[in-house]
Parts: sequence; C-alpha cells; structure tokens
Amino acid sequence: MLKSEHYDIETKELSGVPIRVTSYRIGDRFHCHVENTDPGATIARAEGPTKEQAVEIALSKARERLK
Repeated sequence: MLKSEHYDIETKELSGVPIRVTSYRIGDRFHCHVENTDPGATIARAEGPTKEQAVEIALSKARERLK
C-alpha cells in the first residue's frame, strides 16, 4: 500500500498573492499542490521525479495563472 512521505508545507507570496505550497512523495514520485491561503482554492498541481522539480513545475503553472 502506498502512503505519503516527506510531507512539507510552506507559505509564500507569489505575484502578490499569499500561497501555501504542499509537497509530498508517494511511491517514487513527488507531488506538489499550490493553493491560495484564503479561501484555499487550488491554483496548480504538479508531479515530478524530485521534490524540487515538482515544486518548480507547480509554481511555474501558478505564476502563469496569477498573471
């Protein structure tokens, strides 16, 4: 059974919007979820072979959507 590991939450600001970046590993893939802190709406999701890649992909998508 797969379970999430290396769970991490960071708060940041992106394009003037406060966001929450959640990352975790399931199996051999890392997942990242970027959401607006208020009201908590999802802005972007991504996955990748490393945490850094998953976070960068998700933040890139979020930047484009917050323009």
